[in-house]
Amino acid sequence: MTAPSARAAGFTLVELLVAVTLFALLSVALFGGLHFGMRASEVGTARLDWSAEIAAASGFLRNQLADAQPLQKDAGDGNKVVAFDGESDSIEFVASPPAHLAPGGWHVLRLALEGGREGDRLVLSWRLVRADADDTTAPSTQRSVLLERVAWVDFAYFGALSEEDAPAWHERWRDAANLPALVRLRLGFADGRQAPELLVALRAAAPVWTAQPFAH
Repeated sequence: MTAPSARAAGFTLVELLVAVTLFALLSVALFGGLHFGMRASEVGTARLDWSAEIAAASGFLRNQLADAQPLQKDAGDGNKVVAFDGESDSIEFVASPPAHLAPGGWHVLRLALEGGREGDRLVLSWRLVRADADDTTAPSTQRSVLLERVAWVDFAYFGALSEEDAPAWHERWRDAANLPALVRLRLGFADGRQAPELLVALRAAAPVWTAQPFAH
């Protein structure tokens, strides 16, 4: 009976080296693909989280701005102006915030950028409107961060500041007898991304009525 050859008895050293090399290359390729897939999944999740955050903040701002009230206050010279102060980087108006923020009633809401550890933040602050103008006790102000790492905000206001003016876009809306018809908000983040433009029509822009004055 003929003895089996050396090749039939097992693999040669060269064949083992080739097999190990191929296995190593395949492992590297599989690991790289897995790492790329995990990274793509993380980026996709981050984008979804960012989009959801922007959508939630935009929905909240749209509801609150649309509900802005034409409450009048004393301008100090005997005239009445609407309690709405709009700047290019901040806005203050009267509305009724959601129940989870305040127990009820009209509040002065203010949106503005404030500095934080990780950059500027878009902060909402609110305080209760006081009907008693003789009360010198300042109402307590509460704050909540809407968006983090905001680089800039840009508010604009559309309407007629007086009866003699034609409706147009304005960078500021202060000491006017009426609310603007539209408020536009644009904002950008520290990483270069920009949120979709928010354009809000104020439901109470047309009528202006007089109520009891309130303290600032």
